[in-house]
Parts: sequence; C-alpha cells; structure tokens
Amino acid sequence: MDRTNEIDSMTSVSEQASAWWVLLNEGDPTAAERRAFTEWVKRSPERVGAFLQAAQLAQTLSSQSTKWPETSVEELIRAAQESRQEVPRIGAGQSDLRATESSSSPSRSRRPFLIGGLAAAATVVIAGVGTSLYFHSRPERIETAIGEQRSVVLSDGSLVTLNTASAVEVRFTRDHRGVTLLAGEALFNVAHDAQRPFDVIAGATTARAVGTRFNVDRRENATTVTVVEGRVAVFDASNDRNENAGERVLLNAGQKVTRTPERPGAAVAPANVTTAIAWTERKLIFENRPLGEVAAEFNRYNRRTIEIRGAKLRSEEVTGVFRADDPESFLAFLARLPEVSIESDGSHFVVRSQATEDLPPK
Repeated sequence: MDRTNEIDSMTSVSEQASAWWVLLNEGDPTAAERRAFTEWVKRSPERVGAFLQAAQLAQTLSSQSTKWPETSVEELIRAAQESRQEVPRIGAGQSDLRATESSSSPSRSRRPFLIGGLAAAATVVIAGVGTSLYFHSRPERIETAIGEQRSVVLSDGSLVTLNTASAVEVRFTRDHRGVTLLAGEALFNVAHDAQRPFDVIAGATTARAVGTRFNVDRRENATTVTVVEGRVAVFDASNDRNENAGERVLLNAGQKVTRTPERPGAAVAPANVTTAIAWTERKLIFENRPLGEVAAEFNRYNRRTIEIRGAKLRSEEVTGVFRADDPESFLAFLARLPEVSIESDGSHFVVRSQATEDLPPK
C-alpha cells in the first residue's frame, strides 16, 4: 500500500513535512516511500527546515518538561526552537531510513525520530543547490475557504493564523522573510531573527517586525495593522524593501493604523486588541457598528448571506458579541427589532424595515 498519496501537495510545506514525519515514523516505510521522501525534500531548503522542525516539535512534545496538552502552541514552538538535542541518526554506512526509539520515563514512551539519511540529505541540498533555491523558489501559497480558519507554522518557526476566505504567499530568502497577504486577514506570531526582517505586504502597505505578534486585515478599500505584542513598523515600500522608501509609522502593542489609498499616512490610533483578534476564537465583537457592516462581517464567514435593505436600517448601530459561524443568532436579534421583517430562500436572507421609505421600489 502506497501511503504517499495521503500527503496533499496542495497544503503548506509545514503540513506536508508533518505528514512525512508521521509516515516515516509509523511502521516501516517502504523503499518507494523513502525514495518519494528523498525527491520531496530535495526540492528546496525550506522543506528540509520544515521537516527538521517537525522532528524538533515532536521531540519537544515527548519531553518530560513539556506538559502536553496544557502547553500553548506558542510555548511549544519556542521550546522546539531552543532545543539543543540532536535528531537521532543511523550510521553513515547504512543507506535506508530507520528510527531509533527511546523513552523519557517508564510510563511515557517517546515517539521515534528521524533518522539517518536526513542529515546527509539536508547537507547535500543546502550545499549543492541552496543558494539558487533561496532566491528563485516559488512562493508557498496558503489559503482558507469561506468559514475556514487555519494555523500554519512557517519554516522559520513563525506562526500564521488565517481568517476566513484569506490567502497569503510566503517567500523566504537568506536575508529576508516576506509574506504577501493577498486577501482577507491573518494574525502573525513572528519568530525573532534580527538578521532577517519579517515583512507582511498587503497592497501598498508593508508591516515589518523582527519578533512580535500583530494582526493584518486587508479589505477592498483599506488595510488595518493592529499590534498585539512588541513593535511593528508600517510603511509604503511597494517598490523597495527599505522602510525609508515611504512614510514610516511605528506601532506599539495596543495600537493600530488603517491605511487607504486616499489616506496612506493615517495617524496611529489606540486599538481594542481583544476585539481585533476575537475572530481567532470565532467571535465577532461589535461596538456601535452599523447593521450594514455587521451583516457584511457575517457574510465573510458563512455561505448563507444576509442583506440589509434600506439606508436607514443599514445605518442603525448595534453592540454585541456573536459567534461568527452562527448567523441565526444575529437574525434572531434582528427579528426582535420593531418593524423589521426577514425573508429567505434558504441561502440568502433579506432584512428590511416595514417603513414605506425602506421598501424596494415597485
């Protein structure tokens, strides 16, 4: 049975690396599977790094000092990065991939780790073709569908969490880490690397961090950068990676900036961080937001859409907390409003005021 077809080539490099680690460490991999893994890992240094990272993370999980599952994902990543333990390897004279097995305690078994050939493969790949691949490899694309959210550990240890209907492209080189937010929203937890700045590009807006946590929300007419932890420089550098290419704004934790084509130099404003990243818990928090905007926000997360008819009704403000994947609760709230009616064909809801001025023209 060929298990390699279980590895989805459309997923991120990190997810593929994790799948390969499981395949090679559960049972005895066949010669064909080992050859397939060799072909996969040779294609870029990022794949080598992602696979070694998967092994490090597995080793961290099996450590006596790690309280799993109580330990947060961020702490696990940090522990894996700080780990100095070597991945076990077989003797140089052996050609096939095997696993060594050990245990941290009599009652807690440790999963086998990779294995000989990988260290050699990493050396060959990086030394032989690493330079060209760092600068010419195709960007890695990560995306989510409507209603889907996804967290991916990048090859440098940074964690990116994508909101619904979002897409990013990741391109890392020897001296730079770049992520292009093509659409939607993403939360970045950046691994510290002073030698390689981490840039998130959303249209004409670039947010640069070395080691911090921040949220970027790209809409049709505006991009908002909100800093959760650390500091972020926001600037316009569409033609140059140097932040001095445009007006530069420094944001501290608890601050945000919203840039539009008409206002590229918008002022820094205080941010409600809890509200800004509530989507990571599938919550929508609104404070004095027009009903039209609230409905549009729900439509980002659900295939059943809500339309608010009538300018007056769309401008009515609402404050509340809702589940992003529960539009029924929002509709139930609307049904309690005076002189409001709701019609539906099953996939689309039309909410209108019964007042004459809000009725559609005949």
